[in-house]
Amino acid sequence: MDFLSHHPPSQNRVDEDDLDYSRDPHWLRSDFLVHTNKPLNAEPCLLTLVHAGDITPIDVFFKRNHGPIPDLSLDHHQIFIGLTEKCSKPDEHDSTVPGIDWQVLSMRDIMTRWPKITITATLQCAGNRRDGLAAVKEVKGVIWKSGAVSNATWSGVRLCDVLKDVAKIPEKDYHRILRDFHVSFEADDQVHEDICYGSSIPMRKAMDPLGDVILAYEMNGEPLTREHGFPIRVIVPGFIGARSVKFLQKIIIQPQESNSFFQIDHHNVDQAWDSAMSLGEMNVQCVICTPTDEEIISTTAPVTVKGYAVSGGGRGIYRVEVSVDGGQTWEPVDKIKQDPDEHSGMYWTWAIWEKTVPKITNSADIVARAYDSSGNMQPEHPIWNYRGVMNNAWSHVHVT
Repeated sequence: MDFLSHHPPSQNRVDEDDLDYSRDPHWLRSDFLVHTNKPLNAEPCLLTLVHAGDITPIDVFFKRNHGPIPDLSLDHHQIFIGLTEKCSKPDEHDSTVPGIDWQVLSMRDIMTRWPKITITATLQCAGNRRDGLAAVKEVKGVIWKSGAVSNATWSGVRLCDVLKDVAKIPEKDYHRILRDFHVSFEADDQVHEDICYGSSIPMRKAMDPLGDVILAYEMNGEPLTREHGFPIRVIVPGFIGARSVKFLQKIIIQPQESNSFFQIDHHNVDQAWDSAMSLGEMNVQCVICTPTDEEIISTTAPVTVKGYAVSGGGRGIYRVEVSVDGGQTWEPVDKIKQDPDEHSGMYWTWAIWEKTVPKITNSADIVARAYDSSGNMQPEHPIWNYRGVMNNAWSHVHVT
């Protein structure tokens, strides 16, 4: 097949004032909380999210962007894959450096050369519940509430299959590369913080056949929409959503993490950016979706408390507890639903849970907390960090 190019195009950093949002999609549900329009960052209200069911409809799925939403062509889009032994410096982020033997795939290649597989996975922004950290002290970033999380089915091809076939990893170096290297992803987009959106994951995660990392071109059985990464994106189940790069254009196997702003600076809990480890797996999380905070409970009937819980690394949610007295006493929930992946047996999805409690006669502080299959549990109070990420403190709602 003839390709448009055998080398990735050069990308240049664009000033924030020069970013063009004129072709962004404009339709959005009225029950979304819009944090920013340029770029579009919005989350559904929690009632809408939890009542939508186990699989979040595409129009309910939260919207996370760092720049204009690209308008790419399925027929002309290319994915460039390369391997380098070079440890690039931050100012050498441009992956067009010489020495990489680029392999080029079209979308037709992706969709026909490897088996199509489907996984169900929850994506959660690392900044989900950032408002709880902002209440402690000022933080940097979009002040998300608790709706920057959604669950969907994703269809595409396994990244490990693609890399095995086209990345040209020398057999003699395979173990070393698997152990020490990272897989960097770069988008075909424009952002003002860097030349493009970029991120990376350890090579061990990328090549794990039970890690279920895929190059996805469908969401909930339909082609990806533009705001969710059309025509192709990475899905890294069990990791923070920032690693699931949309509008994928380049895949680079390299000795170090991505030098992208969005890997080193943006998603990090420590201000010592150069020495701190970048975020990877999600921590254990649990949120009450209904009743809502400050809701007036007027019925004399029992009240159903409902929410979601999720953890990273394929760990399941084995217990959720609810308190109606501010955390003094706890009871396990009545219902909890979470299914493992049929192929890997890993828990990549959220658990939707319910608990029916007696009528609340006075104002009450309802609290929920979760435990995952490794025994991890949520802290009682928010653990502040400057980037406002990974807040997984107990979930509280006050009702009267």
